[in-house]
Amino acid sequence: MSSTLSGDAPLTLPASLTIKNILAIQEMILEALNKNTTTILDIGEEAQVDLSFVQLVTAARKHAESGAGRVLLARPAAGDLYDVLKRGGFLDEMTPDTAHFWLHQEKN
Repeated sequence: MSSTLSGDAPLTLPASLTIKNILAIQEMILEALNKNTTTILDIGEEAQVDLSFVQLVTAARKHAESGAGRVLLARPAAGDLYDVLKRGGFLDEMTPDTAHFWLHQEKN
C-alpha cells in the first residue's frame, strides 16, 4: 500500500474512546498516520475515555516518531481523558515533552 504524505491533518475521534471500540480507533489513527506527516487528534471534551485509549495514543506517538511523523492533540487533555491520565499516574513526574503533548505546557 503506498502512502502520500501531505502534511498536517486533523482527525476527529468518536465520543467513545474505550476498549469496546479501540480497534476501530486504532485503524482510524493508523490510516491518518499513513497518509499524513502529522496527525492532530481532535478529542471532544465530553468523550468517554479509558486506559486503552491512552495506551493507543502512546503507541501511536512512538509509531509516528519512528517514521519521522508526529501525533498531536488539538487541545490539552480535559474531561475523562485528563481524569484517566491522572488516575493512571501519567501526570506524575512528566517529562517536558510529555507535559507538552498531553497538557500543551511549554517545554522548559
